[in-house]
Amino acid sequence: MTLPTGLTTALASIAAAENDLALPRPRGWIGTTDDWARGLGIAFVLLAIALLALAWGRLRRAGLTPGLKELLILPLVVLPPAIVFFGYSHGIESSKSIGSCGSCHVMKPYLADLQNPASQTLAATHYKNRYIQENHCYTCHTDYGMFGTVQAKMAGLGHVTRNLTGAYSLPLKISHPYPNGRCLACHGDSQKFLKSEAHPKEDMPKLVSGETSCLDCHGPAHPTVTKQALR
Repeated sequence: MTLPTGLTTALASIAAAENDLALPRPRGWIGTTDDWARGLGIAFVLLAIALLALAWGRLRRAGLTPGLKELLILPLVVLPPAIVFFGYSHGIESSKSIGSCGSCHVMKPYLADLQNPASQTLAATHYKNRYIQENHCYTCHTDYGMFGTVQAKMAGLGHVTRNLTGAYSLPLKISHPYPNGRCLACHGDSQKFLKSEAHPKEDMPKLVSGETSCLDCHGPAHPTVTKQALR
């Protein structure tokens, strides 16, 4: 069903307004755990740099003294694990959000479609019906299992590199066929999936094995973007 243009525009405006709504913070608000993790991580990095600069100055003047060795324990032994911890707790987790995914200018049209209540793409349908509660992009584009996150982050570094160097072409295409396992991880045990007339029992083995793709019938997952979004 196609919505009238006026209604589509109104729905999009309401969605945008809700996304931009800034609720008042409770009294005594001092930030979230993410805010503190980010702040402490940056503070520890700056402290380590300052201590190394101080140590370098002392090393040039007096050589490697016992006092200098003790000073170097902090920036070389104590602070690095703390920086890695805060970097992981904030950086890895925040990079799973749709805001992080949409911060890359070439991905902005996909984020706009995801949050468009009038869109009929698979991504928008999942988002507006809250089939996934949070981290919508990450949930659908990350393999499950022990090394799923590691593989996703390595692939993400490749995407960042191609974005910075402009080594991509539009329309964007998925590098590998989308695996049914990611769909079935959520939908496989649902009664809506198991009892659907569109999923006869004789076809189930092909869906599970990936011989038949879920996207053969459901989709498109995203719009076809042929124009680069402005920064």
